[in-house]
Amino acid sequence: MKKQLLFFTTVLSFMSLTFAQSLDCENTCVLDKVVHEGTFLGVYFGTPCDKETEKGVVVLDVIENTAAFDNNFKAYDIVMKINGIEVNNRGDAIEIITAYNPFDVVSFLIYRDGKNMTKKVVLGAKTTKIVQEKVCCEMALSSLSENNISVYPSPAREHLNISFETIVQDNYTFGIYMANGVLVKQYDKMLDSGSLKETIPVNKMEDGVYILRISNKENTFSKLFVVSRE
Repeated sequence: MKKQLLFFTTVLSFMSLTFAQSLDCENTCVLDKVVHEGTFLGVYFGTPCDKETEKGVVVLDVIENTAAFDNNFKAYDIVMKINGIEVNNRGDAIEIITAYNPFDVVSFLIYRDGKNMTKKVVLGAKTTKIVQEKVCCEMALSSLSENNISVYPSPAREHLNISFETIVQDNYTFGIYMANGVLVKQYDKMLDSGSLKETIPVNKMEDGVYILRISNKENTFSKLFVVSRE
């Protein structure tokens, strides 16, 4: 765990890399940006040979700490439809799921124990990494950005604090995800100039690496953070 914390602390503090791109502005800033690659549900699909229905694709196994695990998928569940589209083999299911992006909300119609049920799932990501982007400083300061937001302490134990240098009055969505994309908690809140600090309890979260996402109708801010009580 300590090696993992050291690795992510090093990644988060590394700010020297810049990109050779032309920007029409006087001053440029380098921002860290969380990038999620590859959609990941967290199940192994197969074609059932003994079932009550002739359609669907069977879940052979569920991977722990994934979107499927978090949404209580079970082995031998039969996925009948994904966002209203019928699936009849493993290839169909994989093709539909991979057409979406990490954190998209997708509906699954599941057949289990003689009954149908619907699950709305926030898809995860196969990999999560931080890249750096060169932007105009005035643009960074006017949006949800690293220049305008401080997230502390690191690592967090009981609470995660979020401080804004400035804020545009708007409705913001705060979300915390596991590194693989599983949604841990989410809520909406109206912020204005009197709301320059937000505190999120993390005392019930297990030690590990998480992603904080803050968004409004125009922008999204993402940042990795660590919860540790060691």
